[in-house]
Amino acid sequence: MSQAAGLGGRAVPAEDRRALLLDTAEGVFRRLGYEATTVAALASAAGVTRPTVYSYFDSKDAVFRALVDRVRAEFLRLQERTPSGSPATMVREIVAGYLRAYTRHDGLLTLLAHQALADPALREVHDEVFARAERRNTRFLERLADDGVARPVVPPDRISVAITGLIARFARLAAAEPDRLEALAGEVSDMYLCLAGIADPPD
Repeated sequence: MSQAAGLGGRAVPAEDRRALLLDTAEGVFRRLGYEATTVAALASAAGVTRPTVYSYFDSKDAVFRALVDRVRAEFLRLQERTPSGSPATMVREIVAGYLRAYTRHDGLLTLLAHQALADPALREVHDEVFARAERRNTRFLERLADDGVARPVVPPDRISVAITGLIARFARLAAAEPDRLEALAGEVSDMYLCLAGIADPPD
């Protein structure tokens, strides 16, 4: 039984029930795609009735947007973290965190990118998730370059864009082979450090 299955028979707080419905809904959207997903499918996967779903969300689109908001909040929290250690250690921790999050939500992020093509509001959310992370990373690299710690081989903003693309692509690989996630994070980090001209600390 899935984590959210049988919600109708559980005595759980409303906010927990909403979160469990979203947990299940993300899997349904990933499996069926946006167009084929229905409130009935969401209810069935969660083990509840359609009226139960409607008591939290007024439509399938509202469920999808709630999922997008939840993922956006997770990425924003990642950006607010301040890793410790050497610059190289910080890079490895940041990259690993983003790759884990992107792999966990790869299906939803792919759907978001597709839906954003026709929906300006979703396009704004999509751009915010990635552009904000890229701006933050660019400032980080610029500070390191000013301090003589980094020697970027291309402008820092281009490195930020490249790393976003690498994480997106490597998340697909990690989703297909979860056991390789940490190794893949190490490879993306190696490429980042090479582009940024940052040396790993000596052993």
